[in-house]
This record gives sequence, C-alpha cells and structure tokens, in this order.
Amino acid sequence: MVVGVCRIILSIPESFSLKEKRRVKQSITEKVRSRFNVSIAEIESQDILNQLVLGISCVSTDSNHIYKVFSEVISLVEKEKDSYIVDYEIDIF
Repeated sequence: MVVGVCRIILSIPESFSLKEKRRVKQSITEKVRSRFNVSIAEIESQDILNQLVLGISCVSTDSNHIYKVFSEVISLVEKEKDSYIVDYEIDIF
C-alpha cells in the first residue's frame, strides 16, 4: 500500500473576506472530490484571507498512479480563475 500526500498553496488575490475565501475553497474542493477519489481539506492559514492551503491524500498500490492523480488534480486547480498556485509539494510514503 502506498500513501500520497499533496500540499497546495494558493493565492486568492480578490479575497477580502472569509466568505469569499470559503466560496473559492468550496468550489475547488467540490470539483476535486467529484472527479477524483481523494480526500481534500484546508489544512493551514484558515485566518489569512488571501491564502488557501489544501491538503490532498490518496491511497493506491502504485506510486505512479498517485503521481498521475496528483498531476491531474494540480491541472484542475490551475484552471480556477479566482486563484493561482503559489507552490505545491508531493510526498509518497
């Protein structure tokens, strides 16, 4: 069994309230959950209005499958118009 964890740091330049940040977060998490069999949640920076840090986990028997899933998730998140990716990291255990 192989476990993969992806941490994505997003900037939300037009977010001036927690309500706006929540809207962007829900949009991204719903799209990711509906397309991929992964767990996703906000893991850091809950009080910072223009930053969103998402943690994504995936379990598989093959590390290549996890890398493929995470690259597709990152591509999907990059297409969001209200935010952009500042950094991301992938760890396989």
